[in-house]
Amino acid sequence: MQRVAGYCPMGCGQTLFLGRGHITCSLLDCPNPGAVDELLAHDETEHILVTDGLGFTIQHPLRERIKGELFGCDIHARVQEANPRDPGRYRVIVHQTDPVSDSYRPGDAGLEFHPIEEAA
Repeated sequence: MQRVAGYCPMGCGQTLFLGRGHITCSLLDCPNPGAVDELLAHDETEHILVTDGLGFTIQHPLRERIKGELFGCDIHARVQEANPRDPGRYRVIVHQTDPVSDSYRPGDAGLEFHPIEEAA
């Protein structure tokens, strides 16, 4: 059993180890010993938007947690401007502002919404 630096995301403390190629929590009472493995298995790197056409929820990419950018993320405010009206799940592609005017086209909010097909 090889110890892994870091903390179990389930709140168990510094209890991680590497065994058979997987990072696992060693605490017997851990509610999800494979949580780190599950987090690392996700390949999504963009914001995910789920909307019912009226309201919405956003899943932020893990990189925002690593860089400490989560609290400074302006995606929520920008989606309020440009929320897709069709209910569904979308990958949000963020565009940089125009370097000359430091803005986007009117009504654009600098976002693209790409529908994500639900797994059958």
